[in-house]
Amino acid sequence: MDQNSYIAHLKANFPQGKTKVYPKNHVLFKIHKKVKTFRWILSGLVNYYLESDEPENDILVCQISEPLSTLGVDGLNSPKRYNYKAVTSSNGATFFEVPISALETYLTKDSKNKLLINIASTLYHQLKSALLKQTELSQPARTKPIEDDREFYMSPETNTAEIIKLMRCSPFLDQFSEKNLSKIASISERREYEPYELLYVQDRFTNGLSILINGEVSIKRIEGNIEIKQRSIKDPGFIFGWSSFLGDKDICSAITVKKSALYFVPYSKLKSMFISDRAFEKQFYKQLLWLIGNQINAAFLRYLGLLGKHNLQAVFHLIENNKSRLPLTSKLHQSIHLLKNVNTKEIAYASLKTILTTGTSLERHIASLSLELLKDDNEELQFIKGLENIYTTVVESTSKSTLEIRKECATATKNLFQNQNYHIDGWENLPEGNGHIFIYNHLVNDTHYTLNNDFQITLDSHFISAMVLQDKYDDSGIRTIRIGRGQEYGHQNYYNKLGHINVYTKESEQSSKERKKISRSIFYNQAEDYLKNGYNLIISPEGTSYRTENSPGPFKLGSFKLAMNMKPQPKIVPLVMVNFDNRIKDNLFYCKILPAFKLKEHVKNTDKESLISFVNEYQKEYVDHVKEARKTAEILMNKATNISDLSDPPEMWFNEIKRLNKRVSKLEHQKQLFAFYGSSSIRLWISMKKDLAPLNVVNLGFGGSTFPWCIHYFDKIFNAVKPKKIILYAGENDLNEGRTPQQVLADCQELVSLIIEKYPEANLALISLKPSMEREAMIPQIIETNLLLSKYIIGELKAQFINVFAPMITSENRPRPELYMSDGLHLNKEGYRIWSSTIKEALLIPETDIN
Repeated sequence: MDQNSYIAHLKANFPQGKTKVYPKNHVLFKIHKKVKTFRWILSGLVNYYLESDEPENDILVCQISEPLSTLGVDGLNSPKRYNYKAVTSSNGATFFEVPISALETYLTKDSKNKLLINIASTLYHQLKSALLKQTELSQPARTKPIEDDREFYMSPETNTAEIIKLMRCSPFLDQFSEKNLSKIASISERREYEPYELLYVQDRFTNGLSILINGEVSIKRIEGNIEIKQRSIKDPGFIFGWSSFLGDKDICSAITVKKSALYFVPYSKLKSMFISDRAFEKQFYKQLLWLIGNQINAAFLRYLGLLGKHNLQAVFHLIENNKSRLPLTSKLHQSIHLLKNVNTKEIAYASLKTILTTGTSLERHIASLSLELLKDDNEELQFIKGLENIYTTVVESTSKSTLEIRKECATATKNLFQNQNYHIDGWENLPEGNGHIFIYNHLVNDTHYTLNNDFQITLDSHFISAMVLQDKYDDSGIRTIRIGRGQEYGHQNYYNKLGHINVYTKESEQSSKERKKISRSIFYNQAEDYLKNGYNLIISPEGTSYRTENSPGPFKLGSFKLAMNMKPQPKIVPLVMVNFDNRIKDNLFYCKILPAFKLKEHVKNTDKESLISFVNEYQKEYVDHVKEARKTAEILMNKATNISDLSDPPEMWFNEIKRLNKRVSKLEHQKQLFAFYGSSSIRLWISMKKDLAPLNVVNLGFGGSTFPWCIHYFDKIFNAVKPKKIILYAGENDLNEGRTPQQVLADCQELVSLIIEKYPEANLALISLKPSMEREAMIPQIIETNLLLSKYIIGELKAQFINVFAPMITSENRPRPELYMSDGLHLNKEGYRIWSSTIKEALLIPETDIN
């Protein structure tokens, strides 16, 4: 139905409806206001906002312009209030409007649910717009295109009661009657996946919905070079992949993060149930409206989180929007207040984690999403707790030796940085022995990391002590520390325990010139004594701190004068520090150790003017070092966050190959071993050992593979395999990727050459390509490929060609549908029964009788 026909249909069914035109910046509705009107956009733009205390601070989270997009779906579900604010952003924005009560009445009477499904579909398009809005704030990254794989194990069916119990964990499914849940359970297929396996691909049909049993699934979209993560699913009972029920391709891909199990509900079977039970269908789509609306709201909240300082606000919105549906005594109400203070956040996080296991289905959903939104905030909190641990480790230490306390401090600092992104270059430049002066450009601390007593643990100097000096010299070194102000009790209490050298800086409390002069004299004496006694000194020549982009500041003479006047002169070891002034999110702490030198190598005369001249020039040189280090850190950060080169193997196969190697290592014996190698039809044959008994078999298939990838991984997979016979199956995916039958033959020949070279005594068999409903259009190419392969295997190699194509095809050259799973590609039990019979019969033929 085109747009004009659809509008005419709406006007005919809603005579009380009106066409309204609004000027730019007209507020259509505000958050939490009761929904009274339902709208279809006819033309114009609408902005969605999450509201702040002041209208000028409202945050734009999405813009809608697609004709016939709907506004007011919140009115179809409790509490019937808007979850966001909508404002026209173009002049003459035009809508068709009806009272929400009129729409509800019509939907109740609509026996075929067409309008309900259409509203759900248009709402799904809004979800895509909300997700794409995140690309504005996401960091570009080189990403591999997500390739269709959909590999899984079919497991024994679980009884209906267990499936229904799982579905009761879902806020979406929990609303259905026992009767309807039993219907869904009766058509569910249990599937099990290894880590990094693809469940479905963006912009393609999912062919059904999935219900998570256990594990973790990442829902994401690749848009250009931006990866948009919709969410990570961990909660049992969570449903996803339902877009096919709207007649739409899914806007995201689903990939397992760890070993996972789920129930798959085929679209075709559930739709058949809807035809015979329209009330069931109506309830399903009304629930789907609630779910899509919830996910749109979640997308808005994630966008808010991506802004950097609004993660907590996003969670407050989430809880507030669901307040009327939560139990009065829900701990989620308290979480809003507990999250506002750094000293009570730990209690809030503990409460949210408890809710994940003890809460209602809605509470668990909100707690799970809240923890996901607050992931960065929680990591920040743990970092602050790590800083607190460093402080208490020092001030509460019972050790009498400052050396031991410094070691304890270094250990606590290592614990802080071990979970952070950091990189150190130039280890080879560290001189042997002790008694060196380490200089560095001192960076400010972000104020967010200020402790409750207003003290700041300087990240860069602590990093140098713990991560560089302690590792190399088994001592964290002596630092120069500014004398604190009178009110800075935490500062002095901390540093006095460490035995560092106190000096005056511009941040210190004001003092007389005479006192400062005495202090400088004490510094030189103490510093010289430490160096002579084999201690390393850590000094910032600036005497104060700067942001990375402004670093280093002007150098003072002190550290250089110290080095020049000592005999023999100590080595000066420059360290370049960048990003220690940043917060930990999307950050990499970077340190570069430059070659050590002695001052006499650069300053021939010992007069003050010569020293000043060198220091000024060296500071300029240091500026260039910092600029170069910033570039290096950026490159390293990109490498850390990007997916490897596009020509690399799919990431999921790394774990797959490890799993296959482990399978080989666990074989009881390899006597008379039949090794099956190839793609998913082999991999998913989980009953192979039982089906082909008494033959000694091992399944070495890996999902989505092609002949070239079989060649690539052959040595790694067959490293410890000693087969009597190798049975190959590949070529389907090759044809699907656009390779010709002739190219498939050439690749097969290359793999066979590798096999013969490694196993000259082993026998060989090749299974023909099977037909499939999903790839029915490829049957002519499959037939041609099978013909070429059979001539090569039988004619040239005098090996065995096992024809599974013939028993799987009808007389009209069409795949037999009863042999396939709901995806139309992979074999079901009946399909593998045919394979078992055909392949076992062939493998039992004595080799002397073949050909």
